[in-house]
Amino acid sequence: MKRLNWTTTKKTCIGKYNIPCSEELVAQTNHVAGIRRDSKLKLILKTILWPALNLRNDLLVDGFIERNIGRWIKQLFTDDTVCLEVGSGDMSLRRFWPKNTCYNAFDFSFSEFQLLRVLRKSKNINIAIASATNIPLESNSVSLIISTEVFEHIPEIDRAVDEIHRIAMPGAKLICSIPNNYCYKYEKKGPHAQHVNNWTYDGFKDFMARHNFKFVKGHMKGFWIPLPLWLTETSYQLPISSSNEFYNTNFFFIFEA
Repeated sequence: MKRLNWTTTKKTCIGKYNIPCSEELVAQTNHVAGIRRDSKLKLILKTILWPALNLRNDLLVDGFIERNIGRWIKQLFTDDTVCLEVGSGDMSLRRFWPKNTCYNAFDFSFSEFQLLRVLRKSKNINIAIASATNIPLESNSVSLIISTEVFEHIPEIDRAVDEIHRIAMPGAKLICSIPNNYCYKYEKKGPHAQHVNNWTYDGFKDFMARHNFKFVKGHMKGFWIPLPLWLTETSYQLPISSSNEFYNTNFFFIFEA
């Protein structure tokens, strides 16, 4: 898979690695732009705790989201695919990329621990620090775009989706997931403080159509386990679908540019 060329000229250093970085980045929804640095002690503690935390998340938190997206990634990948992940977070979705292919991805905020963890494992990592509202790539350069649980966080979402469309080749596929902010989970817990955009299932399809993305297919899934807030603020969810939109925590889509 092709290694994308970032158009930004600025770089930021983390260990022995130089990461391309957009010239102007501002914080969004309480996330610090750039690299969130850790002390040596925190890096050690995170290294020890990460396997257990990752297993918990995979089994009971958001693992079902990644597995749903991962199945579509595997279905759509071909030898000619030029793939990009928008808002890569801890970069755990890269496990669904075919072996020996380059993982192209960006986010506007990265954990130092997660960056070092991934960069030390493989040379086929092509990461940039950038915003979805100003993607440092040439137009018509990507054929498969992945974005999970990102669109709800972006204040300038219209600008971001237009940017994604700009870098997409004609006929490019966009695989994405978003939370159902109108589901029973948020009715019980209250609105998520970092979610600035809210859509129904059909409302998101209409929103993407206005930005020249044609709906290909989608579905709803996610059963929230209503644990009391005094016990945990983490949302534990099971990969169960309901015919009633209100009882699904997440929406999954494939669009075509």
